Amino acid sequence: MAERRGNVRLVTRLEVQEKNSRHARVPLYVTGNISGGGMFLITQEPYPPGTVISLSFVLPADNKAVEAKGTVVWSRKEKENPQKQPGMGIRFLEIDEKDQQKIRKFVDSQQEGQ
Repeated sequence: MAERRGNVRLVTRLEVQEKNSRHARVPLYVTGNISGGGMFLITQEPYPPGTVISLSFVLPADNKAVEAKGTVVWSRKEKENPQKQPGMGIRFLEIDEKDQQKIRKFVDSQQEGQ
């Protein structure tokens, strides 16, 4: 089956903060993977598809936070598939081009080292 995504994804762990949270929950997630186009966030309580969230995270070896607005394109609760991590797939809607390039360079550099 062909890959539907247009961006190479890197399996990694980053702490991600949700900015301006309107929901009563701890605004911290861990990524499952990341690309220049979006990320998978591991969470026991994923938002439903269509939810727009603002995120902030710091890439390794960088000191400036990446800030992006994204939309939940899919979500999976633990009980839906116990063999897979619960969470939500995020597609970036608004992200600075320089930040997007930083993400792509990070993904590329990590894959070269594997």
